[in-house]
Amino acid sequence: MVKKCVVCNENAEFKIKDTSDYYCKDCAEENFSDVSMLIKVEEEAQKLKEFLRQKIDDIKHDEEELDTMITFTEKKHDKHDTKTGKD
Repeated sequence: MVKKCVVCNENAEFKIKDTSDYYCKDCAEENFSDVSMLIKVEEEAQKLKEFLRQKIDDIKHDEEELDTMITFTEKKHDKHDTKTGKD
């Protein structure tokens, strides 16, 4: 979703940290003496993408661990049933 400048409603390139105030390049330069203090919207998007990528990797890893545990438990259970003759 494209963020819009709070001043002119153009596509935003900058954001004030911890707010929902977004600014296009021209309005940011006009309203702030140092735009380097603002967060670039693209950088924020990249951080979010990386966070989500990490969470997905964590979920995949957890799923693999669970599958391994289930397989191990099933094999152990099957081996026990074979020895005791129980179903």
